[in-house]
Amino acid sequence: MRIAVFVENRNGVGLASEIMRAEGADAHSFHLLVADRDAANAGRLEQEAAARCEGLVARNLFPVDEGLDNAEFLEELGHRIRAFAEEERIDRLVFFDDQSQRGHRVAGVLGRTLPLILVQDCHLNFHYRKTGTGRRDQSWYYGDSDPAAVCVWGPATAHHLMFRSADADPPVHITGALGHSDDPALLRAARTTAHRPVKKPDERLRIAVLAQPLTRHGRLSREDHRARLGELRTALAEFGEVDTDPDPSTLDGYDVAVTFYATAYLQTLRADTPLILFSPPPLNIVFPTISHPLLRNVGTLGELVDVVADLKRSAKFPANEHGEPLEHFLAFQDDVAGRVLRVVEGAAVPVEPPAPRWTAEDEGAGPSRAERALRAVRGRVERPRSLAVLGLGFDYVTGVAIPVLTYTQALLAQSPVDVRYFDLGAYGRYEDVLTDLADAEVVLINSLAPFWRSPLAGELVPALRERGTSVVVYAHETEYVMNFEGSRNPLRHQEMVGLLPGLKVLCVSNAQADLFRGLGVSDPVVVYNTVPRDAHRARARRTPGARPRVVMVGSMQDRKGLDLFSRVAELAYGQGLPWRFAWIGQRTWRIGSSTLLSDRVGWMGALSRERVREELAASDVFFLSSVDDPMPLSVVEAVQQRLRTVTYHRVGSREVLDGVSGYRSFPEYTPESALDALRRVLDDEVSETEFGDVEELFDIPAFTARMTTALGLPGPGDPVPRPAGDGAPEAGSGQRPRPPVVPSRHSEYVIEDFTRHLAAGRHDDALRVGEDILCRRQPVDVLVGMAEIRAGRGEAEEACRLLSAAAIAGGDRARVWTEIGRIAGLLGARGRSVRQLARRESVRLRIGGQAARVLKRS
Repeated sequence: MRIAVFVENRNGVGLASEIMRAEGADAHSFHLLVADRDAANAGRLEQEAAARCEGLVARNLFPVDEGLDNAEFLEELGHRIRAFAEEERIDRLVFFDDQSQRGHRVAGVLGRTLPLILVQDCHLNFHYRKTGTGRRDQSWYYGDSDPAAVCVWGPATAHHLMFRSADADPPVHITGALGHSDDPALLRAARTTAHRPVKKPDERLRIAVLAQPLTRHGRLSREDHRARLGELRTALAEFGEVDTDPDPSTLDGYDVAVTFYATAYLQTLRADTPLILFSPPPLNIVFPTISHPLLRNVGTLGELVDVVADLKRSAKFPANEHGEPLEHFLAFQDDVAGRVLRVVEGAAVPVEPPAPRWTAEDEGAGPSRAERALRAVRGRVERPRSLAVLGLGFDYVTGVAIPVLTYTQALLAQSPVDVRYFDLGAYGRYEDVLTDLADAEVVLINSLAPFWRSPLAGELVPALRERGTSVVVYAHETEYVMNFEGSRNPLRHQEMVGLLPGLKVLCVSNAQADLFRGLGVSDPVVVYNTVPRDAHRARARRTPGARPRVVMVGSMQDRKGLDLFSRVAELAYGQGLPWRFAWIGQRTWRIGSSTLLSDRVGWMGALSRERVREELAASDVFFLSSVDDPMPLSVVEAVQQRLRTVTYHRVGSREVLDGVSGYRSFPEYTPESALDALRRVLDDEVSETEFGDVEELFDIPAFTARMTTALGLPGPGDPVPRPAGDGAPEAGSGQRPRPPVVPSRHSEYVIEDFTRHLAAGRHDDALRVGEDILCRRQPVDVLVGMAEIRAGRGEAEEACRLLSAAAIAGGDRARVWTEIGRIAGLLGARGRSVRQLARRESVRLRIGGQAARVLKRS
């Protein structure tokens, strides 16, 4: 197969070289095409091709400095690339942008004669501050040229392309990002849960400004870009040394980086450097909010200054409190280049659909009357189009978040549902949660933990139901945890128990469903759970070795059976068995004083998911020692790797594994009973068929279908009306919630931010911070400052409200009334009576103060 790759920049050359090195690429011949009249640009591309494409010469379709204007150049490009494709008998053409001038021309000329494969080369998922009827940023229209196939980074881009409008429906393939998705270092960085800064509090920072030009594609004028960059550098100079556009290889030497918008987050994540994504007000295009400890979105210069100031004061980066998981945008896959090449090999020229035959039904060629009637009913059913997931943290470290994170990635790739995540722990008032959930039609509460750990859940759920929002709980806990948490938080537990009968409850096992029926839940739905498709899933050896290895994966706590595991290891050693025992998982505080931690066990601590997979493959038995586990994900992972498995009789895994060869359960929770089960399972042969059947039950497509049905959301086969026109949402509906101000650890820090903005004339930011302060306390200086801003804007009613609060807030009363009188003078006739009252009170308090001092001296 003869494959042409059309490149417009050095990044494209690098991506082309990745595809050319993919497994199976030797069976094809590749041609690297360039169309550039500028000698310097063309030279850089040719030099990059010579360095990265192993002797392949980049062919420029134009002599450098050829005298053509832009219109003539584009017209000639179409003629020349068509002639090249015919002369060289090209079978496929790969390109990376169909909305640039050159890419659009190539697509228009070759689209009906040659399979064109569009490969995503940069981040494309942006939101907009305002939406209207005009044309948007070109990223919105990516893939709109009707290519044969589009290879995208992740499910969010696939979601956009498939459900953007009724006209654009390209065949989308989620391959991952070349050079990123198959990078183990980036995967580890993406799943990190903490940032460990090198600076101490109040030390000056090293700040990198990554000033990507925004004048391209008309995103921001040159003047605006320069002005914003100048303001940014000036504002940041207060906090340390500011460098503009440093070499990417030096990013790990900086304490924080700032960018207007870019794919820079991939480089900063690798460098373990916090990144602030700054979308200045004139820029309509906004980077999405990603939940990660190294990423923070801000929308104004004042917010940017607040974040940097907080980092300097505390040496802790105030990351986004809410947001979508990074893996919504970047699917981590093995062999991305091979996946892309397979799409290239299988692509075909899109077939023009035939004209509709209006007499089809009369001739009997259409569906039956019954089928048409059913379609008509389905078409009128309005399914929810928005899902909010509410919980307490979302990461790949704790098992409670993994199924729902994995589910929403699959959901985005096949359904028009808009998915957002919210961390309940970031809120101080349930009214604020209600505001952020205003557009959510379905709210999925992930686990029961929010009811026990947050005082807001008990107020929030009734308010959501009163609003008409569908509220669903996805439970991961069983009787042991319920009893434990109920004893620690009895009032919140009773409140939750009272709410459960009115909610839809999703369960991970039938035993768990029975538990909730006993609590009054009328119809709990068993959906089980799932795990990600990790890159490393080597199979365990079929026959145990001379020294069998027994492994457990789980956090070190009594519920997971630390004592039992240790006593089984001691018992095996006492009987002379040459078994090795290992436990993978972080230590917790939930370990009793009498719990045995045996020296016969290798306590390995917390490991990455990649390492856990390797350790499972190097073991002979997975021994789940938990006394209570509804449907442990670690057992699912063991099944995927065909590892013999032993669990307690009452653990949820027994429901799906009982009777399967290679699995044993022990009926009594004793070391002797567990050891007997381990002996027996080592003699069993693992049934590939039965283990595969269990694996399919927990596989992502099956779990996604169950969850989507249980939540009442549209699935792949459900007819869903597409957006009209260009697919743009109505004005305002395309806006994502702006992350709230991160509450500082010390209230004086927030007041310092308010004073800084007020002094700098950033009144909108002063009001923003002031409102955040007033949610927790009412310092009089902030009230007076906010009242002055409101009065200056002619907002008399709001100013009077703030002055009233200042009058009763305390502090130096005489000074407060003096300030009230001064600000009342700005309110015209409406403030006259307030001003008179303030003068009287000020004089009275001053005289009273003087009299008190005289009496004290006497």
